[in-house]
Amino acid sequence: MTKSLHLPDLRNLSEALATDLHELAKSHIAIGFILTLREKIDKQIDQLDDCQHNWKKKTKIKRNIKMLSSPFHRFQKELHEYRQKFPIS
Repeated sequence: MTKSLHLPDLRNLSEALATDLHELAKSHIAIGFILTLREKIDKQIDQLDDCQHNWKKKTKIKRNIKMLSSPFHRFQKELHEYRQKFPIS
């Protein structure tokens, strides 16, 4: 088989996330803020997996994830552009 897989370039996503993390580190001097934020987002994602049949709880958790991830505006913009270029089949 000679057909190669197409791997999308993730450089822009990585750079946007790095820039957002750098800005967060400068604006939130509390030790461990970024780690705490990551743990909170992870917890919400785990809960989202557990409540697939409860649409009320699912909506609330999605709202929480959106609020917790709001500092990552550059990353979200790049992710939107990435999804437009490489839609999920």
